[in-house]
Amino acid sequence: MSHTVLILADIHGNLNALKSVLKDASGEYHEIRVLGDIVGYGPDPGACLEILRERGAVMISGNHDLAACGKMNIENFNDEAQSAIELHRAILSDDQKDFLKSLPEILMRGSITMAHGNPQNPAWGYILDREMAAEVLKKAETSLTLVGHTHIPALYAYNHENGAQSIPIRYNMEMNYSGVPHLANPGSVGQSRDCDLSARYILLNPEKKKITFRRCSWKTGPVRKRMIAAGYPQSLIDRMAPGKTLNIPGFLSSSSR
Repeated sequence: MSHTVLILADIHGNLNALKSVLKDASGEYHEIRVLGDIVGYGPDPGACLEILRERGAVMISGNHDLAACGKMNIENFNDEAQSAIELHRAILSDDQKDFLKSLPEILMRGSITMAHGNPQNPAWGYILDREMAAEVLKKAETSLTLVGHTHIPALYAYNHENGAQSIPIRYNMEMNYSGVPHLANPGSVGQSRDCDLSARYILLNPEKKKITFRRCSWKTGPVRKRMIAAGYPQSLIDRMAPGKTLNIPGFLSSSSR
């Protein structure tokens, strides 16, 4: 039987979205791998982390995970992100923080490299276009590189003649990633940034070199209510409302951090 891997990124403490993904993909995967930012922004960081630990998920750290466990200074985050990190530092248990501290920032398993941002700068590096993807893929040591951090799904293929080419995302359609190095970003489980609040994920078959982008809905109202009750910044609460998460120029300087 082929081994299928559930690929998640940027859960950001959104328990409702995580549960929706696990239900949507139920029975279709054998293993979970997480590309960082399990915590940050959302109201349920500890619960998200425990669900993944219980399922034996393979995880790497993202910048919010590093900040929440105290391995990274929060001064490089915007004010809203800093507020959420401080809340998460109070919510997470010592055991959970120690677990986050133990996570690697980059991981290679077989034919796959996992990094939150990119392999050269795992915590903060962004891959936003084909030029950035090419810089990573021309140095790739594995056939597939998996990243998160941008919260936007993406797929690139690389060859020496043409550089990196962006491949249009087709949801629920199995696509090949064989032949040349590829880079994929599943998008965000808990906080999409492309005007669609759907929770995004990937189903991956490394043996057959097949990749399937998926998305599912989740209930936003309960998440916003928990954030309001816990005192999260209004701007972060608004991101959880339909029509409020926007892919706008310059978002890297503010909302994405």
